Amino acid sequence: MAREPLYRKAEAEMTRRIRKGIWQPGRRLPNEFVLAEEFGVSQGTMRRALMTLESQGLLDRKPGRGTVVATPRAGAATDRQAATGFDRLEVVEPPQVFRDKGHTRTANETEAALFGPGDVHVITRTLRCAGARFALEEIILPAALAPDIPEGLPAGFVQVLAEYGLHPARMDDRITADLTSMGDAVALSVDRYTPLLCLERVARDTGGRALGRQRLRIAGDAAYGVTLTG
Repeated sequence: MAREPLYRKAEAEMTRRIRKGIWQPGRRLPNEFVLAEEFGVSQGTMRRALMTLESQGLLDRKPGRGTVVATPRAGAATDRQAATGFDRLEVVEPPQVFRDKGHTRTANETEAALFGPGDVHVITRTLRCAGARFALEEIILPAALAPDIPEGLPAGFVQVLAEYGLHPARMDDRITADLTSMGDAVALSVDRYTPLLCLERVARDTGGRALGRQRLRIAGDAAYGVTLTG
């Protein structure tokens, strides 16, 4: 699998600047040509990154006004608050894909019980956050719903599903704690027996069908926020 596309790297850096307050709400950004030169990408690549951040509500782009950093909506989450929707993982900045690989195989017994019999795609990745190795990730997708493994998949699980046209209506999360094995410690560049936050997520559609499963073994600075009601 290929390295992360340039437009994803530009998105991650611009998102970091907005989340950290380096780019304040209302700030007018330079035009696409100037931004492309600053980030070392083509104008088309920069335009794609800007469109993505606009769709996420981070930027406002209007004819004649240019591009400005959007004012957060009332009740919007901050970096250290529980996010809305499915984005419940709190991190210092958006993770990036550091290393990744994928292959296809026959579903094992547990996967067949979840997705049905047949082949599954297995995507394993090392994620990086704030310049350090952050988490080991495994994503399982049924081949019946995801015919191949495209290059340059985004870092987020929901965003990976969206690349296949899959949009979950429900996310079943399970959180546990563990310690790094020798292999984990080497992959994450940490000491052996470092504590891990382990998050397993199963995405389901409106009918309850499983669309994919993600497993994260997190050694970096992260928390998980939820809202409980009685």
